[in-house]
Amino acid sequence: MNLNERSQLLFKHLMALYLNDGKPVGSSVLAKLPDVGVSSATVRNVMADLERLGLIHSPHTSAGRIPTESGFRLFVDSILTVQPLQQSLQQQIESGFTKAHSQQELLGSASNILSGLTGMASLVMLPNQQQEVLRHIDFVKLGERRVLVVLVLNDKDVQNRVIEFDEPVSESHLLQAANYLNQHFAGNHLSDVKQMLVERMDQLRQSMDQLMLSVVEAADDVIDKSLQNTKPYFVSGKSNLLDYAELADAQKLKALFHSFEEHSDLLALLNKSMQAKGVQIFIGQECGHESYQNCSVITTPYEREGQVLGVLGVVGPSRMAYDKIVPRVDMTARILSSLLNK
Repeated sequence: MNLNERSQLLFKHLMALYLNDGKPVGSSVLAKLPDVGVSSATVRNVMADLERLGLIHSPHTSAGRIPTESGFRLFVDSILTVQPLQQSLQQQIESGFTKAHSQQELLGSASNILSGLTGMASLVMLPNQQQEVLRHIDFVKLGERRVLVVLVLNDKDVQNRVIEFDEPVSESHLLQAANYLNQHFAGNHLSDVKQMLVERMDQLRQSMDQLMLSVVEAADDVIDKSLQNTKPYFVSGKSNLLDYAELADAQKLKALFHSFEEHSDLLALLNKSMQAKGVQIFIGQECGHESYQNCSVITTPYEREGQVLGVLGVVGPSRMAYDKIVPRVDMTARILSSLLNK
């Protein structure tokens, strides 16, 4: 949508005023701005044109105007100028990751950093477990029948599960099973490891004694449960949304929090973000559910070794400081990707 120079100037000023204080903007306020240079009557005519175009509307309680979802979209696509991130903020993001070592800890830190840095709810879409690469498997004997199975994925991510056996298991059986599994399956994606184990199980039954076989089957069970991990993303800082007047209605917040738990709508949005490059901004109905009215979601992918693993971002009111929030989301993803590659 192309606006003439005067319309674009007035719309830009209206957006700036509304984003700053959240109040409807009147024609008289715009007419008094130093660089507008036209009468209140001219401003009213331009405002009427912008309203006919569906970019602004007048709430029932005021004669002033506020932007519509289409107005926000035009602003984000055509007018928004993103500020470069301050060096101090970049250092703050980097320091937020210092205590994280595993992939899971890095993702959790990214979520906490974003919610703290933006004052909004943050979300991190977790990597698809089928993309996880098995680096090493180990067994730690905890008792006669209790064994800790340790999966090392992608060099950093460690998953532990305790397995109970029906009869005592020896250190030699555990070592033998670990050597076999690491020799034949390390370096493969978990989904491939699962398939290979299924294909070899008949052969293993003939070549291994029963106890050794039960150890391998226990490892298979642990891998199976890892693949069935159905939590697609996690959300941090939901309570931050209580601070925004646009979202203060109890029923609206309840519906929004419920959509976080339902997964389907938000997951569809995150999957869409996975396919795109760079920062994406979704406004209102674009988010896929009516509970996101007056909300925006800003997302960007994070990656390891050139492969997109997932998406991180923030959820907040549509009336947000996009020029500041966008670079914070972008830089957090860049730093996370850099750390995942180390």
